[in-house]
Amino acid sequence: MVMLFGQIFTKQELGRVFPDLMHVAGFKRLTIDDGSGRGMRLLQIDSGGGLRIDLLPDRCCDIGQVWCDNIPFGWISPMGTSAPHAIGENNALSGLMATCGFDHIRQPETDEGRRFPLHGNMVHMPATIIATDTVWDGDECLFRVKAEMTQFNLNHGAIRLQRHIYVPLGGRSLVVSDRVTVLSGNLPVMAMYHINLGFPAVTLASTASLNGEDISQDCLAENNIQTRSSGAAVSEVELTAAADGGACFRLKYDGRKLPFLQTLRNAREGINVFCIEPATHDRLPRKELRETGALVPTPRGGSHMFLLEMLFDSGR
Repeated sequence: MVMLFGQIFTKQELGRVFPDLMHVAGFKRLTIDDGSGRGMRLLQIDSGGGLRIDLLPDRCCDIGQVWCDNIPFGWISPMGTSAPHAIGENNALSGLMATCGFDHIRQPETDEGRRFPLHGNMVHMPATIIATDTVWDGDECLFRVKAEMTQFNLNHGAIRLQRHIYVPLGGRSLVVSDRVTVLSGNLPVMAMYHINLGFPAVTLASTASLNGEDISQDCLAENNIQTRSSGAAVSEVELTAAADGGACFRLKYDGRKLPFLQTLRNAREGINVFCIEPATHDRLPRKELRETGALVPTPRGGSHMFLLEMLFDSGR
């Protein structure tokens, strides 16, 4: 059954009341025509249940802004959401989610003579949108985006990301399902999902929890970076605007595939961002990760699966 505009419908009933469901929910393809994002494709999904999502095909099909009941959740930089060619030395993490990896994560680093950029190379790769479709299972419906991105270095090899994004019709959630495959070379696969939240979910009174345990004092009290174990096979992070309610964001992910949770808080005036960043590796230099056996190459043809579910509540 599907809840739309306060009423419950079966698939057959929807066909009776809407001449075309895609005129009130579904996909819209746009192009940004000004500013630092000029020329970028924008793929928008409207769930019909109060959730509206901007996807960024020219930036790894990452997630730009997300609105729930017209309340924004993603943190957007003063430049807006920039095209890769306009970023330069500026921060590329504007938007709700940026994909970090899959050759490197975190700060720029030189390792064994190779220079790795901030958060690796995949974040700037443009996507081929394989399909945008509507998937019905009985009376349940999902909007699905299938995208593919490839990073390649002649001397080091190639990695391909096959991404599926699912949004339920009438819902307030989304799922990101990623398959990362080494096409050539013998490369360690590193991943971190940089989820960037801003006001009104992020306030001075916000609270955060990991698997039901309050971590607010550690990760929200100061401008710092904290890294801890994800702690569970199904790990859940929750951020709420205040202890007594308000806008709420929840993230669920596989803590076996992303065994570390990094958080970043910057409460400076004019910034006000809180980042939730599940990752494959601890916050250590590549050399130390290799020495401890944590930087294991994936042979050609090997793949890794990563799954994240995000849930939004406006608090209204």
